Amino acid sequence: MRQPNPDEQRGDPGTVAAATEWLLNLLAEVGVVPDEVVGPLLEARLAQLPGVASVRFHRDRRAALSARERCDVLEVGDTCLGSLCWRVRNAEAFSACEPWLPALCATLATLLHARWLRAQPHATGTAAAQRGETRFRDLFDNSPDPCWLIERGQFTDCNHAASAMLGYARREDILQHPSRLSPEFQPDGRSSFEKAEEMMQIAMREGVHRFEWQHRRADGSCFPAEVTLARIDMQDQPALYCVWRDITQRKQIERQAYELAFFDPLTNLPNRRLLHERLERAIATCAREGHHGALVYLDLDHFKVLNDTQGHAIGDRLLVEMAGRLATVVRHSDTVARMGGDEFVLLLQPLDRDRTRAARQAGRIGEHVLQALAQPCLLDAMPYQNSASLGITLFDGQLSDANEILKRADMAMYEAKAAGRDTLRFFDPAIQAGVAARAQLEADLRSAVAREEFLLHLQPQVDADGQCRAVEALLRWQHPRQGLLTPHQFITLAEESGLIAPIGHWVIGRACRLLGGWRAQPLLRRLHMAVNVSPRQFYQPAFVASVRGLLQEHRVDPSLLRLEITESMLLGNVERAIATMRELKTLGVSFALDDFGTGYSSLNYVKRLPIDQIKIDQSFVRDIHTDSNDAAICRAVIAMGRSLGMSTLAEGVETPQQWQFLMREGCDAGQGFLFAPPLAPEALGDWLQRRTH
Repeated sequence: MRQPNPDEQRGDPGTVAAATEWLLNLLAEVGVVPDEVVGPLLEARLAQLPGVASVRFHRDRRAALSARERCDVLEVGDTCLGSLCWRVRNAEAFSACEPWLPALCATLATLLHARWLRAQPHATGTAAAQRGETRFRDLFDNSPDPCWLIERGQFTDCNHAASAMLGYARREDILQHPSRLSPEFQPDGRSSFEKAEEMMQIAMREGVHRFEWQHRRADGSCFPAEVTLARIDMQDQPALYCVWRDITQRKQIERQAYELAFFDPLTNLPNRRLLHERLERAIATCAREGHHGALVYLDLDHFKVLNDTQGHAIGDRLLVEMAGRLATVVRHSDTVARMGGDEFVLLLQPLDRDRTRAARQAGRIGEHVLQALAQPCLLDAMPYQNSASLGITLFDGQLSDANEILKRADMAMYEAKAAGRDTLRFFDPAIQAGVAARAQLEADLRSAVAREEFLLHLQPQVDADGQCRAVEALLRWQHPRQGLLTPHQFITLAEESGLIAPIGHWVIGRACRLLGGWRAQPLLRRLHMAVNVSPRQFYQPAFVASVRGLLQEHRVDPSLLRLEITESMLLGNVERAIATMRELKTLGVSFALDDFGTGYSSLNYVKRLPIDQIKIDQSFVRDIHTDSNDAAICRAVIAMGRSLGMSTLAEGVETPQQWQFLMREGCDAGQGFLFAPPLAPEALGDWLQRRTH
């Protein structure tokens, strides 16, 4: 470990923590080396302290012989166990050691006493035994350090210093209830009882063991202590001599040193150093687990102007406000750090294994950051409109250079500045193009909801007797620039952006409007219409009331409306799904289970659901003639539907051979290009007319 630097000055917390740890390691060495090595070990180690020319260890009491010399006596009570004589070459540097010397000498005296006890020949005769016991009691009781005696795993004695530090008037109060002296669990999460057992076993095995412990005082307050256990012999039986010291102040110094080293003092966010460490760990985690992470480099726009015109105090207030907003946007697993000035960095990890999806996740968080920072804030009673430029780069562990990743995010941030500020840019141009296109599509989708740019196409569903008794409503988006878009081009975006609910409401409303308008048309008035429902829409509290209202508004027979749900909607929500479906069934609405066999529903769930129809997914129909497994699955679904009283409908029927197989097995209806493609509503009547003739 690092030794104290002679040039470091008193009062530097980093030096205090490092030197303290160094001295405690020395004490552990003293406890285990042979007796003849103790003196040379102390002299060699202590001579390395700041400002020390040399140290001499004497077995008796010594006094300083000059102003350049200092002597510390190692004693317990009236018993001298030796002395340390220091020759000082630099008094100013040596002053950094002075706060520890009394505690160091007291602990050395206790350890030397424990060594002395182990080295004593077994007493023979009552008088010798009594003299040994008296000497031990004198040393034990008068030690300035809190001490315990542990025999056969039990606390059998403690000195006055121990009872006083713990806040007990009598040592008997401690010994009767030793479990009160520690909380149930230590800071590392381990049981105090189990950890104490392990520490005592180690000390018995190794002779001396040092560790940290959380103690509890009589008033219930807790404090950290450093404990040293030394094995001794008591009446021919091994015992443990325990010395401990309150290290609250040392812990506070260590905490202060840690905060100064790793946190920004203005915002309390991690600083560049801590970010670098966390980034290196994140890179290693991504390489090991196969997922992505992202680094977002953020620079506040026009911050220098604010600082120059309003002063640094106002600028600091803005930085603190922005730091707080950033902390509310990111996830618990992410890191927000301040790099200095008006620059912040977000470490996002973990993200998706797929690079494209990971980029979307990072982009969404970046958009949320821009929105959060753009909210006005009051600075000296004046509203200030802020914005930021963001640069994002992804990493997956293949590039292990943290500095290079930071550089890439920084470069992307300057691209955002060049693009007009208040925006984000990816380091990878391909990703940036994809994110930009997606952002534009989402903006267009929001406009489409407001402008009602959607329309329905209807695909006929044909029974085994060749009659069309139902159609499925299929959503289309008439995009102003890209033309007619099918759901697979925008439905995922609608779900992720939260727009699926208003779009779904429009679809059911449009379906009811068509059904209501068909009442006066003989060819259409008895047609059922199947409508797909999204999970987010289905589980909305007002969904049932919404459907009821639309049916009433357009005066539709509820039995003509069939809602299609998917297996994935049932995961974790079966009871709620059943309750919602039963409410709608009381209105007369029917249900179909779509894409059956591609999800995770159990047959027990299917049996309990108020389902009227099971739809066989087209992935099983496509290869029904060449894949025996697909053929077997189709047979099984048809047979199951028949046994449960549900009709079956096959999707994606494209050839006469497929339809003949399905009819032969007893399938009730089919849907696909063999019969008709999805049709515009106004073309449906003509199609039905042609089939009639």
